[in-house]
Amino acid sequence: MKHQPLDLMITLGEYSYQIIQQNFQRIVEQEEAIFEDNDPEPLHQMRVGMRRLRTAIQVFDSAIVLPKAVSNPSIGKIAKSLGETRDLDVLQQELISRYQPLLENTELLKFDKVLKRLQKKRDRSFLDLQKTLNGDLYHDLKQGIQSWLDRPRYTTIGALLVREVLPDLLLPLICQLFLHRGWLVGTTIQSGIVTLISIENPEELHQHLEQFVNDLHDLRKQMKGIRYQAEFFSGFYGASYLERIDEFKAIQEILGQLHDREVLRQFLESTLNANLAKVLPTVNQTMQQEQTTFWQSWQPIQQRYLSLDFRQSLRSLLSAPIDISFNVL
Repeated sequence: MKHQPLDLMITLGEYSYQIIQQNFQRIVEQEEAIFEDNDPEPLHQMRVGMRRLRTAIQVFDSAIVLPKAVSNPSIGKIAKSLGETRDLDVLQQELISRYQPLLENTELLKFDKVLKRLQKKRDRSFLDLQKTLNGDLYHDLKQGIQSWLDRPRYTTIGALLVREVLPDLLLPLICQLFLHRGWLVGTTIQSGIVTLISIENPEELHQHLEQFVNDLHDLRKQMKGIRYQAEFFSGFYGASYLERIDEFKAIQEILGQLHDREVLRQFLESTLNANLAKVLPTVNQTMQQEQTTFWQSWQPIQQRYLSLDFRQSLRSLLSAPIDISFNVL
């Protein structure tokens, strides 16, 4: 995707046009390859494009006037259909590349049963996806976005300079992130002081993460949105801002790995109708080791984001876009 040179005097409306156009193009470019279904990457790219488009519409909502067909609910339904098939692709890839080579001979027969069940589920999901992409909802969404791109409409807020309203756009988002309950998983609070809990026993850790996996997954989704929003405005800040984006991405990925393992565990136990430790002990042991690795990687990040000094430094960073006087002749 080609990015236009950054104009520091660009208005919020004009900038919203660029972001929406870029992500809409990313979506429609994948259609042909998705229907061919020879490579999982186009599906992944369309899903990301749809999520970023949805985020863009949320971010620029106060600056743009879109057709009724272009709404968060409609985009959400399409993104959900893309996501269901994509998630099954990820599960399939993880099972084959990560876990199958580790199995004992006694486990392979049960594992083959899982793979066959997963393939059937993926086939059904892809048929539903084809119907979605051939249906009225997707057609109306594309037509609505294209009509807006041909004749964009903006609100009075859209006439404001991006650079002047950036802190007002970004600070509420980061403050909501700081207040997410997922940061408090594995902690105790006494007299207002948050302390991390050390959990070294693998089974105890598994039970703890199983209890709070939804909180951490929700934190991941919020972090993903923050990352997309931050990326939209990366040209208006310096190197420290780009470092934070990289960190957002790393947090998103580490939380994603935890969630993917939990989804995989649930699928395996549901398919085999048995406790994973009994039917696939090698996979169960590997997953517990992966949870321990996750926890060791996660707690330093958690400690950092619970730090008052770090939170204040990030708020200060978002409050200070680059100075136009150093970039305009």
